[in-house]
Amino acid sequence: MTPRENAAPKNLVMGFATNQSEASIRVFCRSLRSIYSENVCDVAIITNRYHTYFSELVDLGIRFDSTPNNYSKTTSRPTKAVNRAILHSFRLLIFLKRQKWLPEVADAYELLLETWHHPQLARWFAYRRLLSLNQVYSEVFLADVKDVVFQAPFFGLAAKNKVTLFADANLYGSCYWNDSWYIEAYGKDALAQVAGKSPICVGTMLGCQEAMLDLLNQFTATMARSPFGRIEQAIFNHMLYTNSFRVPLETEENIHGPVATLGSKAAYEAVALTDGAIRRARDNSIIPVVHMYDRWSDLAAYCTKTFAGILVEK
Repeated sequence: MTPRENAAPKNLVMGFATNQSEASIRVFCRSLRSIYSENVCDVAIITNRYHTYFSELVDLGIRFDSTPNNYSKTTSRPTKAVNRAILHSFRLLIFLKRQKWLPEVADAYELLLETWHHPQLARWFAYRRLLSLNQVYSEVFLADVKDVVFQAPFFGLAAKNKVTLFADANLYGSCYWNDSWYIEAYGKDALAQVAGKSPICVGTMLGCQEAMLDLLNQFTATMARSPFGRIEQAIFNHMLYTNSFRVPLETEENIHGPVATLGSKAAYEAVALTDGAIRRARDNSIIPVVHMYDRWSDLAAYCTKTFAGILVEK
């Protein structure tokens, strides 16, 4: 056998980073490499343009993959209107593909979604595209590049043959953004049915490669059928609470699990910046993955200074 055949399967961390700051990308990559070496974990950043500082991150074993996504805040309204009209017309091809008519043309629809749609939705098609071509990993962690910092090992903490999800900061019925997104997508009656349940934050997700790819196939197929007027986090949670996923899922509690999502003041107050790390305030234990650190000035200053070498005013 070759050395590679003898080696244990690697893990993969994958993020989508169009229109992200240098500081965010550096924090993401450098903090992860402080935990996992190239021999244990591959890192794939999906992006749409080259920056000179990428060469420094490549030296750390960071891989950059391309996405055609060209969405930006400056995209004009006429451009968005034309894009949407074309995408709506292509939705018919989903039916044609199911009937085995024009399958090659139908495949172009999902590539156009990745190209023109908002990165929040487009990233899932990119994740699926890359993972379907790289089915060599043991576990896969999907994470927002903008606001995730890594502090301790997290692979191996999830259940085997499942996808582990991570709870958001507040419950449905008491979380402004999640409630608003759910109502916008499915109405007030639908929100009432999930009130008191924990929304899943789709900014972090961990699972074995086969289960993760299965989830991505199901999730992207659902979004492709109705890609407008719904935030993807609402779509995911609706699928979760209507038992639409076929893949086994489990949910980790916020803060107490391997991921802390600091989307509320209560969540922020449950952590503390002590002994050179962001820790659980209750017992001073280190949190492997911290999401939304950038919402809080002290945590943002610590992360950017420690991992990006950039000083941010508190």
